[in-house]
Amino acid sequence: MHNRLTTGDRMLLWNVGIDASCVLCQQHLETRDHLFFSCRYSREVWSGLAQGLLLSRFTDQWQGIMVILADKNLSTLNLYLVRYSFQVALHSIWRERNNRRHGSQPVLAGHLITIIDRQIRNQCLIMDSKRIRSYEGALQLWFSTR
Repeated sequence: MHNRLTTGDRMLLWNVGIDASCVLCQQHLETRDHLFFSCRYSREVWSGLAQGLLLSRFTDQWQGIMVILADKNLSTLNLYLVRYSFQVALHSIWRERNNRRHGSQPVLAGHLITIIDRQIRNQCLIMDSKRIRSYEGALQLWFSTR
């Protein structure tokens, strides 16, 4: 993760007059670490997805999440679901951020969690239908964390 997103802190370097505050919470300078997942909005989304999977290892700190994503000691299914949840959460939060920045109506965190949950369930169903042995049981594991 190379920290190359055009977040508020980076935009300030190019244009001093820009509003660089977080459009999700309106309280802090928008940085990568704030946007993912120190912001109360994104933290609610991430915890709604990952807390049941990670249990006592759950964190909303970027560096801690990077350690978990690289952990080969997690079961194949758990690691897959954590990584996929992370990827979909990042993409969805970034889209929500861009939509708000460009004038769209905000989506509540709870609704975004529901949308992401559906995406993860659909992906698990696809993996089941392809009968990929190493991902057998992903949907059951996902349901057990809800």
